[in-house]
Amino acid sequence: MTDSKKFPWVLLLAISILVFLLNVDYTSVNLALLPISEEISVNLSSLQWLISGYVLVWAALVLPGGRLADLYGKKNALFGGILIFLLGSAVAGFGHSIEILILGRILQGIGAAIFTPPCYGIVFTLMPISKQGFSIGVIGGAGGLGLAIGPTIAGYLIKNFDWRWIFYLNIPLGILVLVIIFFSVPKDKKIQNVAHLDFLSTALLAGGLGIFMIALNQIEEWGLKNFKFLGMIALATLSLLCFLARDRRQTHQILPLKFFHNSALLSCMAAITGVCFNFGLVLVIISLYLQNTLHYSSYETGLIFLPMTLAVGLLSPIGGKLGDIWDIRWPIIGGLFLIAAGSILMSFLESSSEPLYVLGALLIMGMGLGLTFPTINTALLRSVSKNDVNTASGLFTMVSMLGNSLSVILSTNFLVIFGRQHLIPLVQEKGILLSDEQYETLEKVLTKVEHTASQLKDFGEDQIPSLLELIDKSFVWAVERNMWIGAICALAPILPVYIWCKYLKIQEDASPPPL
Repeated sequence: MTDSKKFPWVLLLAISILVFLLNVDYTSVNLALLPISEEISVNLSSLQWLISGYVLVWAALVLPGGRLADLYGKKNALFGGILIFLLGSAVAGFGHSIEILILGRILQGIGAAIFTPPCYGIVFTLMPISKQGFSIGVIGGAGGLGLAIGPTIAGYLIKNFDWRWIFYLNIPLGILVLVIIFFSVPKDKKIQNVAHLDFLSTALLAGGLGIFMIALNQIEEWGLKNFKFLGMIALATLSLLCFLARDRRQTHQILPLKFFHNSALLSCMAAITGVCFNFGLVLVIISLYLQNTLHYSSYETGLIFLPMTLAVGLLSPIGGKLGDIWDIRWPIIGGLFLIAAGSILMSFLESSSEPLYVLGALLIMGMGLGLTFPTINTALLRSVSKNDVNTASGLFTMVSMLGNSLSVILSTNFLVIFGRQHLIPLVQEKGILLSDEQYETLEKVLTKVEHTASQLKDFGEDQIPSLLELIDKSFVWAVERNMWIGAICALAPILPVYIWCKYLKIQEDASPPPL
């Protein structure tokens, strides 16, 4: 077994490889949406569940997953979670329908929810206090490296093999992680008097979040005033309220109520939500823009994303170190400003934007992400007592995944809503006369991941080039509006972070004052 003095650093290596694996998988799947849609006929609303279903399950189960680590040990939780994740990768790789693919992604989300809670908490607890920010930054760097390599690997695999190899690739990487953990992590000491997992509370939490996200996914089809939409929102709210009412009566709460009175913790949660919203927004929307509007291949798209993802990887350790030596608010606030600047630059994209412009905007976004990811995580963990680090780590992951899932669901729906609002007036201004059925066809084409002439076979040959141009313009117009929403989400948490995170200094063990 590992020397106790070297143990924290060996463990840091194992966790970094695990985070690397997760991020490779995450960005790879984003680039695979177009080739998957070409093989499996499905619209954008259904296809986005390959991303949002994965992160939603991860978010909904990560807090209960932390209790599993307490019950069965951190090492066992890591092992079990990774095995389920690899099973999901195999199912997704072999799937030949959208339902099977989504099932595989859900299994991956369950596995991630089980093995994520011990990761950051173990490293944060075992590392010397002066190295906490740096350690979290190293993990962030590993994640950033995964983000950087993921799109390139995805593009290469899609070009030379098949998109299914994106999922198959997880299996050997996952086995490598299992081997490292087996030899690097000592057995957990048996924990006495640990409360069992409350399955009813878990079901209420997961069900409430799931119903809420499903309802949001139907905004474009149902509308905000639809009875089904309002009913599902009411049901989701009732489920979450029942969860809170039941959880508050438990001795060992899944979501401690005291967290809601911790101003620094809440400001960190708001900040990471804004960061992850922008991250998911860029990965999905700009990937579709590059492939659909500018007609780059998956491999070329991966290369264009490289500056952003490399910046995340390279700046994460630096951002973590800055959080150790400076007032932790400044790297967070600076990073949020950079993210907003990148989003604003991308709000000026056109149907024929130069790749260098896109590269520059993505680079600025990546610099902001690299500064904020590790520092917000460190600030959040400093905002709670040592006994609450594992729960807070799970909460951090849950909020991050919810921000990401909200981004994917809302942005894909807004693409259709905004695009439709812009498309009809453009067609009318162009003087193209269409029937009601043809307008409906145009709207359906707008919901597709790819816009091609074959989708307009019921239109006149002289109309098709103009209609495709108008569809692209409407798509880009919707992309621009999405990016403005992202900029607002990045700027909104700056004031709360400035006001409430000033108490989070390394030397202080005291909890920050309540709201």
